[in-house]
Amino acid sequence: MQSGRNTKQKQHIVSILKNSDRPLSINEIYNKIINDLPRIAKSTIYRNIDILLDNNLIEKYYFNDSEVFYRYKENRNEHAHFIFCDECKNVYDLPFCPLRELEESIEADGFIIKEHQLQITGICRDCAQNHVN
Repeated sequence: MQSGRNTKQKQHIVSILKNSDRPLSINEIYNKIINDLPRIAKSTIYRNIDILLDNNLIEKYYFNDSEVFYRYKENRNEHAHFIFCDECKNVYDLPFCPLRELEESIEADGFIIKEHQLQITGICRDCAQNHVN
C-alpha cells in the first residue's frame, strides 16, 4: 500500500500518536480525533493506520493477547517494550531491550528475525502499596 496523500485525517492521527505517552487503541484514537473531525469514520482511521504501518512510521502492539495498540516511531529502526499494571491499567516503558543479545545469537545461526515483542504484566508499585494498606 502506498503512502497516498497527506490528508488532514492522517495528520491528526500522527499528531495524536506522537503526543501520546503510551500506545493507543483505535477507540482511543477515535475518541481523541472526533472533537476536531466529527465526521471521521473508524474505517478511515483503520485505513490510515494501515498506511502508517506499511510506511514503518508506527508500531503495532498486542496487549493482553487481544487488544491492538499503536505507537508512533520517532526513528524507523526503534522499537519499545512495555510493562502493564493489571490493577490501574497504566503502561510503563521498559528502559531497554533485553532481547538484543538473544537476537544476535539467533541471527548468527542464519535465522532472520523480522520483529519481536515482549510483554510484562504485574502490579505497579503504587497499586502494590494499596494492597498492603
